[in-house]
Amino acid sequence: MSRSVLLLMTIGLTSPPARAQDVADDGRVGIILAHSTIFDDLSGAPYFWFDGQTGDVRSYRVAFPNLIYHATPWLQGWGGLIVTWKDQASGDTRELRPYVGVKIFVPNSAHVHLFDWTRLEWRRTTNTDDDTITRAWRLRTRPGVEFPLSARAWKPGSFYGLANGELFVEHDFVDAVRFMSGAGYIRNDRLRIEFEYVLELSRNSATDALAYTDNSFRLDFKFSLREGLLHRQQGPE
Repeated sequence: MSRSVLLLMTIGLTSPPARAQDVADDGRVGIILAHSTIFDDLSGAPYFWFDGQTGDVRSYRVAFPNLIYHATPWLQGWGGLIVTWKDQASGDTRELRPYVGVKIFVPNSAHVHLFDWTRLEWRRTTNTDDDTITRAWRLRTRPGVEFPLSARAWKPGSFYGLANGELFVEHDFVDAVRFMSGAGYIRNDRLRIEFEYVLELSRNSATDALAYTDNSFRLDFKFSLREGLLHRQQGPE
């Protein structure tokens, strides 16, 4: 995890600060539903979100199934299928994205969730206007932290902070880096609300410099059908 953090910091500090010509500004609203299964160590977190972007681009995404295997309190296995529909002037697309991953937490006594979440994705994107298909694999790794903002750590009625960086490897080079910060509110044991700001640097080839290309404001509503499940999915104390 420390190597991932160091790499992300190095890329962020050495990337040119200039704003790219076309920077997308987008807002996303998501709904995540935590549910149990017939197996005690397996739970689900399917979600739906809508994303509106600059240039009248609209995206709709559904993740189902989105399964979490709770191997230990500090180790989770992830897997599922993500489907994204995008409406845009350059051609409407549909993406199928099966993935597998692992999320590792760092034990501590400070009630802080320190983690690294790494996923391997297989992307199959169809341009529905001309019926062309592109295929690619992508590796992404996200070291992050979630920390309480009050003495009543992770209790109903309390707030917490969020921060992470994410590295994307596609076409055999680092094609994007994202940095996120935000805050969450625990309404009760079955509802959490999170607001985040995400900044993205990206490039089209390995010889290009990473450029500032995206701003994203995100509002997520996390619901649970089982008491204590959201807390279990987001990490141990």
